Order: sequence, then C-alpha cells, then structure tokens
Amino acid sequence: MSTLILREFPLELRFSASQDREEDAHILRLAGLLPGLRWQGDAAVITMALEDAATYRDILFDLWERLKNRSGAVLALSDEKIEITVLKQAFTVLECASAHENSTTPDRYCHPVQGWDWGCLHLRHVSPDKFGSLSLLQTLDNEAQKKLLHLCPFFDRPGMEKLAEKAPVVRSAGPDLELPIMMDTGRTENLPGPVIAPTRYSDIGGLDQVIMILRESIEVPLAHPEIIARLGITPSKGILLHGPPGCGKTLLARAVAHETGVHFVAVSGPELITKWHGESEDNLRKLFSEARAHQPSIVFFDEIDAIAQSRSSAESLRLDARFTTQLLVLLDGIHELGRIFVLGTTNRPDLLDPALLRPGRFDRIIEIPLPDFAARLAILSIHARKVPLAPDVSLKSMARELDEATGADIAFVVREAAYASMRRILGEKALNRGERLTDKELSLLVVGAGDFQMAVQVLRDRGAQVADADMNMT
Repeated sequence: MSTLILREFPLELRFSASQDREEDAHILRLAGLLPGLRWQGDAAVITMALEDAATYRDILFDLWERLKNRSGAVLALSDEKIEITVLKQAFTVLECASAHENSTTPDRYCHPVQGWDWGCLHLRHVSPDKFGSLSLLQTLDNEAQKKLLHLCPFFDRPGMEKLAEKAPVVRSAGPDLELPIMMDTGRTENLPGPVIAPTRYSDIGGLDQVIMILRESIEVPLAHPEIIARLGITPSKGILLHGPPGCGKTLLARAVAHETGVHFVAVSGPELITKWHGESEDNLRKLFSEARAHQPSIVFFDEIDAIAQSRSSAESLRLDARFTTQLLVLLDGIHELGRIFVLGTTNRPDLLDPALLRPGRFDRIIEIPLPDFAARLAILSIHARKVPLAPDVSLKSMARELDEATGADIAFVVREAAYASMRRILGEKALNRGERLTDKELSLLVVGAGDFQMAVQVLRDRGAQVADADMNMT
C-alpha cells in the first residue's frame, strides 16, 4: 500500500474569542501562521490534512495549550474530538509509516531497537511477563488502538497475533533464556531507555567497506549462527573504529543499533567513573552483567580513549589504570563473555593501552579516513537529497572543492547553503513577517551554486578561527 490513509485525515481546530484581548491577539497571531484559517460567525476554524498539520506541530501544540481550557474550544481528527496526546500519537504513526515507505529494507515495516518485537516499534514496551496468550493479545490490541496503529497501512495484525501465540510466559530474564522471536531488555515501562537517533546504513555515504565488515562481524553471528558453527570458529568480540573527528564513527554505531535490533548499551565514561575506591570497576562489571543478562547485546564505548588509556608501572594504582585493567579482564578474562559484542570509537588510538588492541579483545581495528572524492559525492548526495537545488548546482564540483573535508563538514556546508539561500531570497521577511508564507513565496526558495560557495567560505573561515585558537593556546 503506497498511500497512507492517515495522511488525508482532516484535523480541525475551532475556538471563539475571549474577554482577554491581549491573549486573543497572541492566539490569532499563532493561528495566522497555520493554513486553512477561516471564520464561521464569531468562531475561528482551522482545517487541514494531518500530513500538513505535522509540518506545523509546534505551533499547533502551543496554540492548543492556550486554548484547551477555553469554553467551546474543539480539537478534532476526522470529525472525532481528541486530546492532544492522540494527535501526537497520530504524528508518530504517520512518521513511522512514511519512514517505511522510504525504507530500503521493506521486509520489516518497523525495526525494533530495544524491547519486545511484536512487528512494530510502538509496541516494544509490551512484555509477555505475567500475561497468558489471551490477555497478552488483548493488551497488544489495546495498545495498538491507543497508538492509532489500526490506521497504519503497514501494521500487520495477523503477524502480531502469531507472535503473541508463540510468546513464552516470562518469569525472569537471564543468560539461559532463549528468545528466538523477541528481544527482551528487562524493561517493561513505556520508555525503554534513551532513544537513539534513527539511522540506517543507507544514511551513511562512502563507508560501504566498513559497513560490510560490521555486518559480517555483528549481524552474521546473530542472524546465522549456523554459519559460524559450520566454519568451526568463534565470532569476533569487538571492533575498534578510529579516525579523525567528524568522519562517521558514532554515526556507524547508531546505524548498527537500529539495523541489528538487539539490546544496545551506549557507555559514557564519566557516568561510570566515580571518586570512590572500587566503585568505578563495580559499575563496569554491572554494565557487562546487564548486557550478559539480555544477550545478544552490543556494548558501545564512544571515545574509549577517555576510559582505557595506556598504563605504566608508576601509575598502576591510578584510578583510571584500575578501570582499564577491569575492562581488559571483562573483555577477555577467564569467564566467557557470551553473545556480547563490543564496539569502540576513538580519534586517539595512540592513547589506548596496547593490551586492549590485541586479537581476542578488539579483533578488528578499522581506520575511518577522510572521505575521498567518491565518498564526498555520496555524502553530499545524502545530505542534499531533500534540498531544492538550482540547475547551476553541481554536486561533483562541490565534492572536488571540499577536498579534505569530513562528513560533518559536508553536512555543515549543505545546511549553511540552505540558510544562505533563505537570507538571499527572503531577507528579513522570514523574521519579521507574522503570517505564513504563501506556496508561491516558498517555491522561490532554491539553493544555488552561489549559496554553496558562500557556505564553503564560511567553513574555511571557521577552520581558520579554530586553527588560530589552537595556536594561541600553544
């Protein structure tokens, strides 16, 4: 199904004037920014399709917050009165389905990140713990209704029913618990941990070989353990990504988290290290215990050099030296690590303890270099795919001009060029104009070659300022 039913659902907001003229003036100013405003007698009515409303969600939320307690104010979706929470759910379902339409992997309409896999990301918090099959299915149905999933064309209810029928009754989660269908994080609340920014391998340009190595090392042992068994080998335990800042190391980790769908633990060194003797090492042991209890798991150390620097005999009692020793023991000690994969990133591999870099801990050490011409062109194409480009823009020419630029630099140039076009075409109109711009005015916003040249100059000036600051510090 290529057309999302929810897109065309009419959203209506209706309200009347109050006795507070100052408040009404502010409300009318907000309402004037929304399309579809009209008057029916003394009542203001705003009507638009839900897809259009998603573009103005912040204005809508602010407006309804001011109107929700006003007598006669109505918020309705498809002629049915709703609360603002229902509208927010409709937006999330709309975004999820739209992401699936643009997905390069249509075999799954929603990829689980953490929680239980019922075929939809918005049901991941529902655990089979304490439920029989019938009550579990009813729970899933209730949650699907609350989140408006019944309106999503990609929500597969029969598939969800089959998963619910096969679901075990979970009384505890541990390393011996086999879950061939679902991945349990041990969390049952509605928000199962921090949200990782959605990223797919297709969002990363110029690193196809690195992505292939990551998939071989992580996805094959998880998805096809029979291959590893047939070859008679043990899977890799870890990969270390190193290279200049801004070249996509952390972006790769985010993509791995979303594409694999296994339990993902992102480690922040400052959160683990404390001033108390032995507590930092204990925090690290607890972290690996959690990963072992919910395996298969990925433990991600961003900027691992901050917590695993090289040791020396003179510093053997130093706090971070003890922490490094504990990390080495956990990665390859006497006890089996289990189905846990460790992913680390750094731009200072020279600071790391040599024992951390031997095979058996980080089996593969991959350099993420500055992107070459082909990689820069791929990165430019990804960041500029939604940008309205003028005919005089040549991404190939821009890729040649951005020699020695990182992926972060290229993203900055595209964003800065878009702002340059806005300043060139609209001037101060975008800042001082209260009402919404017309479609004709918006159609004039096109990013030209001159805007890109200005953005490249801003990048170079920025680099010169940073270099001057470094020189002054030294």
